[in-house]
Amino acid sequence: MKKRLIIFVIFFLILTGCGKISPVKPVKEIEFWTLQLSGFSGYINNVIDRYEELNPDIKIKWVDVPFSQGEKRALAAILSKDVPDLINMNPDFGATLASKGALTSISPMISRKEYDNYLKMAWKSSSINGFIYGIPWYITSAVIFYNKDILNKAGISKIPQTYLELGEIAGNIRQKTGKYVLMLPLAENGKMLKMFNKYGIPVVNKAKTEAVFNTSQAEEVLNFWKKLYQRQYIPAESITQGHREALEKFLSGETAFIEAGANFLNIIKQNSPQIYEKLGVSSQLKGSAGKAGFSIMNLVIPAKSRHQKEALKFALFLTNAANQLEFAKLAPILPSEKHALASDYFTVVDTDDLTTKSRVISAKQLKDTLTPIPAMENRKDLYEIIDYMTQEVMLGQKTPAQALDRAVVEWNKILAEN
Repeated sequence: MKKRLIIFVIFFLILTGCGKISPVKPVKEIEFWTLQLSGFSGYINNVIDRYEELNPDIKIKWVDVPFSQGEKRALAAILSKDVPDLINMNPDFGATLASKGALTSISPMISRKEYDNYLKMAWKSSSINGFIYGIPWYITSAVIFYNKDILNKAGISKIPQTYLELGEIAGNIRQKTGKYVLMLPLAENGKMLKMFNKYGIPVVNKAKTEAVFNTSQAEEVLNFWKKLYQRQYIPAESITQGHREALEKFLSGETAFIEAGANFLNIIKQNSPQIYEKLGVSSQLKGSAGKAGFSIMNLVIPAKSRHQKEALKFALFLTNAANQLEFAKLAPILPSEKHALASDYFTVVDTDDLTTKSRVISAKQLKDTLTPIPAMENRKDLYEIIDYMTQEVMLGQKTPAQALDRAVVEWNKILAEN
């Protein structure tokens, strides 16, 4: 019996390393939120699996939130005790949270090499007053889709590259075809402010204490769209409806052009194959600044996260060159990571395929982009003032100068409160 016991003890000691039990690292759970990416669950889960395999002490809990509930749920979570560690967010809302001290500063947590992997303008879009609050993720940059049939009937062979050139052919299209040149949602989500940015018109002073967009150049821009609107070269719904109506107008063959992201290509193909057959694609229309606009989604780390370093490490893995390139091959997006963007996938066109053309055109535009409109608090209220101003001008209720001056006064009241 004693002999058996001794053999058992020796066997046990061998299994346990001669009596020394190796400490087991506690597993940390990182809660990661995305915005309406459940359609890419295979990709997201594969990235998580690869990361957990490389980091056995980390467990990623993925939560996908509907886009319409994103801001509301993110705010509620950040204010609670049970806060997520990493949240997919748009820069505007991120700026609001960062200004309230709700987000972590990324700058002290990353190396220069890690910083340099991403486009500079991507970092600028994820910062406020020099405070970097977001890790850049995926980008979109709108292109122009056009109806070849309408242009042929109007005798137009040269595709416009600027809004000015678009205005020059608008009357011809209306007179010869009865169609509109395009529909832009001019009074949706501060669209006219973004239009001002395309003309290099400053929005606020450096301190963000005063609005400065009531300039003669801004008057010219408003007058340009007022003429198109009042001459019925663009639809009446341009000041009352949003991007969905603009898409419907194009799908039904009522407009010659539409400004949209590459993701609209599949929508056109599925919902209006007869329009898709007549489709052409060109670069984004530009203002006098001569640069293209873009949108970006980033990843933020709440200040109350208990695992900030671990969350950042996972964010950098998720957004590395290989993972961003893989994601971009599944979705109509562009990477914010330089090495991924330099891939042949975004630079080579060896086919007439519209998807390929749209992707390459969109990626090329990122080489020379507009400086983003400065991130500001209370953006929703500020944008509503711009939208109302636009409606007043288009309807002839105020001159551009009057509407701009009034909007600046209203903006300054809000800016003074910040």
